[in-house]
Amino acid sequence: MTPVAIPVALTAASWDAALEETLSCAAERAFADGTRATALSARTPAHVHSVHRRVVNVLIDDALVALASLDVDDAPATVRVPVEDWVRLGVTQDSPVAVSADRIELAGDSHDVVVSLTGARAWSASASDLERLGVDELTSASAVLDGFRASEPVTPFGLAARELLVARTARLRRELLDGDARSVHAAASSLIGLGEGLTPSGDDILTGLVFVAAQPGALLSRRMPSLVAAIRDGRTSTGLLSHVTLSHAAEGRARQSLHDLAGSLVSGDLDRMRSIASAILEIGHTSGADILTGIRLALDVERSLRASRSAAATPPTESRISLD
Repeated sequence: MTPVAIPVALTAASWDAALEETLSCAAERAFADGTRATALSARTPAHVHSVHRRVVNVLIDDALVALASLDVDDAPATVRVPVEDWVRLGVTQDSPVAVSADRIELAGDSHDVVVSLTGARAWSASASDLERLGVDELTSASAVLDGFRASEPVTPFGLAARELLVARTARLRRELLDGDARSVHAAASSLIGLGEGLTPSGDDILTGLVFVAAQPGALLSRRMPSLVAAIRDGRTSTGLLSHVTLSHAAEGRARQSLHDLAGSLVSGDLDRMRSIASAILEIGHTSGADILTGIRLALDVERSLRASRSAAATPPTESRISLD
């Protein structure tokens, strides 16, 4: 008699509350197809997209869901699970995935992995209202973040990409301040897919930028239609993971550490901002530094826009004519 492998049962610590609709809809479709959630089969169009030590990305219909270790932030479409190494659990790319409203099952090489969402903390992204920020506050915040930069690239490709990133980021700044919708779209599009890694540096810079621009009260929000269009049109210019991350950021949703940074900006707590920025810097090889570059860009442009608005709102000083 063939022994039955015992599934590895895990309980999630937290999950993105916005996933409830994704999982419920997938489960309902499976039930409607007559394939109940009782065994791993092709009952939902879900499979493992990619496997890394700390994260397994699962594709459920068109939604990319991350199963992440506990040392990863809460984030959009993310379930945090007490796993140190997903690779050692035997989960492989393209393995089938079963979905129900309260659990996700992955087929492993020697056993299945069942992640239960029951009792897990539901995470929701919180917005930060930037309306009351003044030029001085933005200047101080930019000065803090200016101390967190990526190390210089060492490979020929990295050096070439870095030069392009600097030039194209400067171009985007100019267009955000003075360009029309088409030029902003073109400048943002030129960054998508530029650089190395699962989330190229150009994408990470845009992630930081649009995350800030999408917060309530940001003057940069007037540029969001062009930025969102560039992200949408650049779908085939970058990888799925990076595109999804950009799309979430354009909705004002990102890793919790970015929300914490925005909160420290609003509260004016610069010491807390330094601590959070230091943690963000540790994301990936250069992703954290590039995201911070995008946030600095957003704060710089926001500062200029607010300074211009203040200047326009200030009535001219009357000249005094001596009657003596």
